[in-house]
Amino acid sequence: MRGVMRTRHRPTFQGFVVATALTASALALSPIVDATGVPLSAVLGGAIGLFLQAFPFLLIGVLLSSAIETFLTQEFIERHFPRHAWAGMAVGVIAGFCMPVCDCATVPVFARMLHKRIPLPSAVVFLCAAPIINPVVIWSTWFAFPDKPYVTALRVGLGIVVSLAVGATFLVTPASRGIASTSVLRADAFGPTHDSAHGMAHDSFQSSSASCTVPDPAVPIRRSPRTLTASYLRHAHGDLMHIMPYMLTGILLASSIRVLSGSRPPAWLGGHGQLLSIAIMMLLAFISSLCSSSDAVIARGLVSLFPTAGLLGFLVFGPIMDVKNVLMLSASFNRRFVVRLGVTVTIVCFAAVALVAPVLERLGL
Repeated sequence: MRGVMRTRHRPTFQGFVVATALTASALALSPIVDATGVPLSAVLGGAIGLFLQAFPFLLIGVLLSSAIETFLTQEFIERHFPRHAWAGMAVGVIAGFCMPVCDCATVPVFARMLHKRIPLPSAVVFLCAAPIINPVVIWSTWFAFPDKPYVTALRVGLGIVVSLAVGATFLVTPASRGIASTSVLRADAFGPTHDSAHGMAHDSFQSSSASCTVPDPAVPIRRSPRTLTASYLRHAHGDLMHIMPYMLTGILLASSIRVLSGSRPPAWLGGHGQLLSIAIMMLLAFISSLCSSSDAVIARGLVSLFPTAGLLGFLVFGPIMDVKNVLMLSASFNRRFVVRLGVTVTIVCFAAVALVAPVLERLGL
């Protein structure tokens, strides 16, 4: 019928509707499924508990991240970032603490730093440090482990050590020229509008990964309050809708592991010690692709199954390197650089946590 406009919902909204319907169906059918021996009620109950604890921190992280991306321009960051490598690495750590951006927002910001000739080691330090040591992540980790304050301290400390170590590897052994992909880090890759920048960063992986909006240095600094408010709400809505599926997947996975494994560590971990638990938790963090502002709550749900060293591997490695971040890096940089960064982060993170593990075990922590 002519003259009638059809409303077309975005895939994220459609996914939300489908997920809501599936959740309601699972809750309704859980007593029947429990009768077959599958503890669906326990898994859903644990997942709901984890969600209620994790969602406030996810929301706070999204709101603060969107505010920084909307009101703090990329030009300001680039103008005040030191060009000297060692000074830039130190500032990269400080900037990571001061800017509570979502972990997946750091990848496009990282790409734009390189586009503005900020040294690669400095940008790498920011990329690794920002999602681990910002105030929202520190707060959420302390909330998740109030009886284990050393977990928060070790997460921040190891995050700083890992980020500086990874950045130093690119200072000692510089990456070969041409790390960008053929279509990114060109002037037109960071187009003059928010939509073009957002599309550039997410077109190749939006169907399979979370995404965050990023600040656009080409947007004029002087914008009306109404425009800024609309941009802020659009940032927050987009970030939340894209991150939610990953958080829910991680919550269901953590709840399932906890219910199916019981309250004791898995039998197959016995005799293998701390190193295997670190590797397993790093792999879990990579696959689950959780937002760093809420991953500590999910890790808390696994505290009875894995030692503290394993939890630290989850909390330090996941925000830096997971599926969604690899996809975002692959959209902007060539395979050689992505592989080198991923392997370096994995080795450095595993080594750092493994060095701390014997001390924690000796102290009974």
